Amino acid sequence: MHDFENKELDLRGKIQGPAPVQAEGTVNGFPFYFRARHDQWTFAISENPGMDPVDIQMDEQGKKYGFFAEGRVGGEWDYAASYLDDNRAIVIIERCAREYLDGK
Repeated sequence: MHDFENKELDLRGKIQGPAPVQAEGTVNGFPFYFRARHDQWTFAISENPGMDPVDIQMDEQGKKYGFFAEGRVGGEWDYAASYLDDNRAIVIIERCAREYLDGK
């Protein structure tokens, strides 16, 4: 498990993996969840105390409850996301946190 923080983004979290690579923490005081498995990753923030960010798995839910983003790593079915380096995963998480904060 690896702790990380970005004060500029008010981002704190813990990352673990591999297979899948997962991270949990907070952005601007709201909980987030990141997961990378197979060839894709997802990132969600919940602004609703009754909604766990783990349960935000589609863009519509992200709009309703906070924020959702997803993307691909490597080629289809090559499992690159399952074995993401922690630093590369943190770059994705920071990019998502920035996108979330810029939308506020």
